[in-house]
Amino acid sequence: EGWNRRATLRYLLGDFEGSIADIDETLAREPRHFGALAGLGLVNIQLGKDEQALDAFERALVVNPQMDGPRVNAEFLRKKLEDGQI
Repeated sequence: EGWNRRATLRYLLGDFEGSIADIDETLAREPRHFGALAGLGLVNIQLGKDEQALDAFERALVVNPQMDGPRVNAEFLRKKLEDGQI
């Protein structure tokens, strides 16, 4: 959980690459960490990597389908993809 907390802090500070590195460490230890997967989606949105963000949100929803944030973000990104904006 320490890696995930630092990933969150780095995200809030705008260190997106550092955040991804810590998310990778989190997922190496717990591949089904839905918070880390959701965070990866948010970081990828900030980096303009919408397809990777959608993948991360969908992976988070497989683990925890009740998460509102990833569901809303995935729906938005799917619509954006359908409209040819990605």
